[in-house]
Amino acid sequence: MKAFFSGSIHKNLTLLVLLVALPAMALGAYTMLESRLHAERDARQSTLNLLRSLTSMQTGIVSEAKLLLTTLGHLPEVEIGYRAACNERFTVLLGEHPELSNIFLTNKAGIVIASGRPAFLGKDLSDRLYFKEAMSTRDFSAGVFNVGRASGLPILVFALPVGDGASRYVGVIGDSFKLHFYHKFLDKLDLPHQARVGLYDRNGLRMLAYPEDKALPLGAPGDPDLWKRIGEAAADEGMLDDRGQDGARILVAYARLRLRPSEPPYATFVVSMDWQDAFREARSRFARSMALLVLVVAVTLLVARHMGRVAVLAGLDSLMDASDRLGKGDLAARASAGSGSLEIRRLAATFNDMAKGLETRAEELRLRDRELARMRNLLNNILESMPSAIIALDEDGLVTHFNGSAQAMCALTPEKALGRPPAEVLPLLSAHLDKLQRALRQRQVQRVEHERLRLDGVERLFDLQFYPLVANGINGAVIRLDDVTERERLREMMIQSEKMASVGGLAAGMAHEINNPLSSILQAAQVCLMQCDPAIEGNRKAAEECECTIEAVHCYIERRRIAKFLEGIRDAGKRAAQIVSSMLEFSRKSESRRAPADINELLEHSLALAATDYDLKKKYDFRHIEIIRDYASDLPEVMCTRTEVEQVLLNLFKNAAQAMAANPDPARKPAITVRTRLRDGHARIEVGDNGPGMEEQVRTRIFEPFFTTKEPGEGTGLGLSVSYFIITTNHGGTIRVDSRPGQGTTFVIELPLGERA
Repeated sequence: MKAFFSGSIHKNLTLLVLLVALPAMALGAYTMLESRLHAERDARQSTLNLLRSLTSMQTGIVSEAKLLLTTLGHLPEVEIGYRAACNERFTVLLGEHPELSNIFLTNKAGIVIASGRPAFLGKDLSDRLYFKEAMSTRDFSAGVFNVGRASGLPILVFALPVGDGASRYVGVIGDSFKLHFYHKFLDKLDLPHQARVGLYDRNGLRMLAYPEDKALPLGAPGDPDLWKRIGEAAADEGMLDDRGQDGARILVAYARLRLRPSEPPYATFVVSMDWQDAFREARSRFARSMALLVLVVAVTLLVARHMGRVAVLAGLDSLMDASDRLGKGDLAARASAGSGSLEIRRLAATFNDMAKGLETRAEELRLRDRELARMRNLLNNILESMPSAIIALDEDGLVTHFNGSAQAMCALTPEKALGRPPAEVLPLLSAHLDKLQRALRQRQVQRVEHERLRLDGVERLFDLQFYPLVANGINGAVIRLDDVTERERLREMMIQSEKMASVGGLAAGMAHEINNPLSSILQAAQVCLMQCDPAIEGNRKAAEECECTIEAVHCYIERRRIAKFLEGIRDAGKRAAQIVSSMLEFSRKSESRRAPADINELLEHSLALAATDYDLKKKYDFRHIEIIRDYASDLPEVMCTRTEVEQVLLNLFKNAAQAMAANPDPARKPAITVRTRLRDGHARIEVGDNGPGMEEQVRTRIFEPFFTTKEPGEGTGLGLSVSYFIITTNHGGTIRVDSRPGQGTTFVIELPLGERA
């Protein structure tokens, strides 16, 4: 036996299937299928034959009824409504047609004027469906389930409109068919004992139930689900599978009956058979076939088991054990290649070669994974340590990487950002998606500079760069966002400082050159006013020498307004001298002595000065402005020149009050917010208002000398320039302004805490 099965496993299994399994399985499958199909065909055909016999009989009944009514309708006594003759003829016909319950004639109002049964005379049929349809369609019609008034039996009425010979309809002639005559017809047929026949009217009411069953009363509706399926069927004749009242499966054949193709069915035949009874013989044959098949399969399994044990299992145990170990991760697992059939031995050798290759490949992958993980960590560390916000996108435009700076900017965790479009992660990017598409399409870097973004309530400036990924067949893009707010502020400060330095050098020369002639002008104007004064004796004598009085000279000067002009020259000269004095501040290093000062106290003192300042009160009452104080309690003292810092703060308060006065908003109460904070070794002072704000082109020039937005004569344009000089040059601090139209203005001053070197 061992020698016989020492060949290939393919030969062994082929012999096993051919000798045992295939004949038994083919015989069983063929027997079951043939029995099943034969029984089903018989049951279906038997049901359809019965249904078609009933349909044919009903068609004959309808044809006979229509022929009878048509013939009667053309009789003279019917056309003229001769009642006695009609009654006599209808009575004779009822004797000849026992299947009819009655024959009657109505007038056009529906009142019975002639009848084969006298008790029916005078009945009002105007509410009956067959009467309404016959009169409205002028054609043959059928009624619904009804119980005869005279006979007390279930009937189906047919009706036909009657004319008077002159194309005028004067009434309806009809006959009623006794539905129990179907029982006589069905009793003559050799029906299967499980067959059931039902006839339903157009409303689904049962008109016939054969054989009779108290559970299926006449005049009651049939199964609503089955009736719905029949009504929705496309064909007037067909077969359905259904469940009986006891839940058993039944075979249903139906036929919808129509008087005319275009009209809805007036009745429906339903023939049903129980599947269990229909396929009883088929199930018996099926049981026998199954028993035979089980026997054959059992023998096959016994033989196959013995053959498999000898030819296959001897080597499979080792192979299966090695496979299990390999599947659990033991790459050193090997199978025995010295037992079993030829294929098993070859399979074991192949398995061992494969396991060895997997072990080698796994080691290579482990080393590559370690290197890849190291490179990935290095790349992540590089990206996470970058101050720029980095957002990487795949070829579908969805976020694949989100470094720490991007997380801080968008206030999102990587879990919430990954896999989403960039515009959802950072709405700022929605306005620049065209740049992203252009970068991907043209394979070129696209840049957007100085884009504004509000973070934590503070507006920041960002540079955006869109880099396409073009190497190694990887499609996608990288978006880089750099916060350039401080850089731009530093650049503005450097430009402002350069301007101040230039103006300072220019101011030093201009002051000396202007002061000398300005002094002469002021002195000459003063002398002219003194020499016109009547109170001075020398002036009186000089006038008398000129043969006039000093009073006349003074009167002439007053009338010609010469004194007023001289006063104007003197006032303008003083104003010019004040401007020159302010210009000298740019070229003169402060020699004031510094001392520790409480910044919060300085702010309170400056606010008190602003509230009592005459020029400010003349333009705007400071008491009408709401002062919002937000002082840091832990702010240390600052080394500064107290008067100079107060001068800067007072100037800021004046500018805020004047800006709100020039552009009042009735819906908003004027307010100035004063805030102090300790920030990176500096005392930070913020002075903000809720006024009209300023345009960007105004904000960038606000510290320039002689630049002003006030009306002529309202200011020199040097107040903020001097303030800038005091903070930056004299105290080594910074001053900047944040403002947007309609959102107020905020000046931010930062002063170092320690003494300048």
